[in-house]
Amino acid sequence: MRLHEHEGKQLLSVAGIDVPPGILVGDPRQAATAFRKLGGPVVVKAQVLAGGRGRDGGIQPADDEDQAVQQTTRILGRSCRGLWPENVLIEARLAIDTELYAGMTIDPVAGRPVLLLGRGGIAVEDLARAGGGPLRCSLDPTIGVTRTDAEDLVAKLGVIPAEPIVSALLGLWNIFSEQQALIVEINPLAVLTDGRVVALDAVVEVDDAARELAGLPLREDEGDARRERDGGMTFVELGGDVGIICSGAGLGMATMDLVARYAKPANFLETGGGINRGLMRRAMERVLACDGVRGVIINVYGGINPIHDGALGVADVMAQGLDIPVVAKALGNHQEETWEILETAGVTVVRDVETECAVDVLMRQMGIG
Repeated sequence: MRLHEHEGKQLLSVAGIDVPPGILVGDPRQAATAFRKLGGPVVVKAQVLAGGRGRDGGIQPADDEDQAVQQTTRILGRSCRGLWPENVLIEARLAIDTELYAGMTIDPVAGRPVLLLGRGGIAVEDLARAGGGPLRCSLDPTIGVTRTDAEDLVAKLGVIPAEPIVSALLGLWNIFSEQQALIVEINPLAVLTDGRVVALDAVVEVDDAARELAGLPLREDEGDARRERDGGMTFVELGGDVGIICSGAGLGMATMDLVARYAKPANFLETGGGINRGLMRRAMERVLACDGVRGVIINVYGGINPIHDGALGVADVMAQGLDIPVVAKALGNHQEETWEILETAGVTVVRDVETECAVDVLMRQMGIG
């Protein structure tokens, strides 16, 4: 389960990592008051569970009270990365000297936690795809991040001031381990012109069972309410470049493991049992809204599911014109009709029962491996 930025920053602050002063606002009329309390200028940030908000207009500066109200109205009045924000976070705008990326996650191949540090900012995904990804330190899960680990990464990257960056990396491990997190990211971890080191964003995904440990209230988009709103889908964004749509949790996890041999999964999406045209259309739109997706694999099995009806939803999205490869393995109920619909729409259909074959086809089309 992914936390909103403002929730993630609560955890960062408790762990001793500095965050900007900020106020959560759900109504544009509150934005002027927030601006006055923060002393302006500010940044208005959509609170949605998706990356790439800045590229989609979800992060906007405001230099005065009127602009704060206008930007809040604009952001709350439109979708951002395919999601509608219920709140914005209004934060003090700070003078940035250097932007870094810092993260803790699980290496899906080694099955070990890994600490990451590199150059950050809005282009961090582009840097990673070009071979300029962050430095990595694989960890013993029984020990975690040591001061030596953190100091070595900071020294290799050659950034200063070293000590507050080292402290932030140690804080990331504390959150990761204490909250049973799947991923904790700060991008950017900013070195300000006055020398302070501040987390300007926070991405935290925790195990559902760890929610109580975080001391945070239930959100509307959790549990049954979230699944009902999404029409049965269960979705987690993972920040990679391969979008995944599957018709079962086990099938989804197995597909993620196979994709992880060659690339990083962009998401986990399990459709649930009610596959239909509308659900598959929303699933495609949700996956494509993930920042950095360069290919999509669809892996569905039709027992009682009418997968030929679901194929029409995929075709609806394909008709909008995609410039990335989409590969599907669809077996079971009405499979021949499903294949015909998908192929006519421009999807590469793999008829083999082995998911590895579909993954291999997608990797070749993406130019990987």
